[in-house]
Amino acid sequence: MLGGRSAMSVQIQMPELSTEGEGATLATWLVAVGDHVEKGDVIAELETDKSTVELEAPATGTVTEFRVQEGTEGIAAGVILGILDAVASSVSSAPSEPASDETQVDELAQAAGAAHGDSNESSTAHGSDLSSAGDSDLRASTPLARRAAADRDVDVASLAGSGPGGRVLEEDVLRSAQENAEADLTEADDLSRDVRIPEVEISGSFEKVRLSAMRKTIARRMTEAKQRVPHFYLRARCAMDAVIEVRAKLNQDLAAEGLDLKISVNDFIVRASALALRDVPDANVSFAGHEMHVFKDVDICVAVATEGGLVAPVLRNADRKGLSALAREVKELAGLARSGKLRPEQYQGGSFTISNLGMYGVETVYPILNPPQACILGVGAAEEQPVVRDGAIVVGRVASFALAADHRAVDGAVAARFLAALRARLEDPLCMML
Repeated sequence: MLGGRSAMSVQIQMPELSTEGEGATLATWLVAVGDHVEKGDVIAELETDKSTVELEAPATGTVTEFRVQEGTEGIAAGVILGILDAVASSVSSAPSEPASDETQVDELAQAAGAAHGDSNESSTAHGSDLSSAGDSDLRASTPLARRAAADRDVDVASLAGSGPGGRVLEEDVLRSAQENAEADLTEADDLSRDVRIPEVEISGSFEKVRLSAMRKTIARRMTEAKQRVPHFYLRARCAMDAVIEVRAKLNQDLAAEGLDLKISVNDFIVRASALALRDVPDANVSFAGHEMHVFKDVDICVAVATEGGLVAPVLRNADRKGLSALAREVKELAGLARSGKLRPEQYQGGSFTISNLGMYGVETVYPILNPPQACILGVGAAEEQPVVRDGAIVVGRVASFALAADHRAVDGAVAARFLAALRARLEDPLCMML
């Protein structure tokens, strides 16, 4: 009994934090066993590859058990993290029966399997993939095998299983996925994979730093992008004098009106990129195996450096927003990214990415693609350089823009047209005010 009222066991479950089905890490329990909590109290912090999420108590009651310890990675949605003895009147749903040890072990095993899998970039949710399997497929394969098959786009029914009675095991799926990946690589890729770097002892003192979930995801995705996506780069120089002059005038006017808003050079670049993508829709695409996806919306990701790594929140329908709206949204999303408070819908998706390192004085940035997007723009610093105007050499502010593109989806001419459209907008910024 709690406070003279009946109590019942309520499960504390891992919520769905990613549309791509990737597991999360239980970073910290903020309560202890025996603590009384109110419904809605923050009881734990969960870490995904992009943000930290607060977990709220599902009911009022007393924490009686932790089933998952701090630091556990790759926890899938629905896994039971702990148990509450809840006051009956506070429970909005039917009480849950405590899961058996066998059930909990199976849930954690599946979570671990998800942690070792690669993210699936298709728009199909894992649940839909798994539930669509036929009854015969379910009987002839293990749960971990089906999850691995969904993650890697492998037809489990086509595999010869190595388990008892021909049952397909996870290792069968992983072997098939590896064989498929190797078949897709070019001869140059094969040769590069055959190079073995000799192991050498590291001299001097050093500290081993455990990789966060975010850093692991960055490492995996960047490696896959460079190994599997044929990048090519085009670079263009753009006069930035007009943008700098218009920006200064705009910020003076905003200050005079008492508005707490400043337009940055990067805001002009975002606006110009969005309009250039609208002008050249063939650059607003992704490669999807046997087809191309041409995005109807211009959703631009803006790379933000955080303490844990690079995060790219998404500006939805950026081509339909003015400079002021973009400036406010970039500021808000960047703040959420640096504090680890982005919601999944604020960083998932996007059709194009901008990586601006100009504020660090970098001359040229050659970025790595952000799959499945086909283009990413690297922005360098606007520096004073000699330029020719009307037959005379004068000093102007010039920035370097490098576009990385997936050559499977974007041809050189398309990339060149995009850079030309971008340059035209930036060198005549008043056209972006309309």
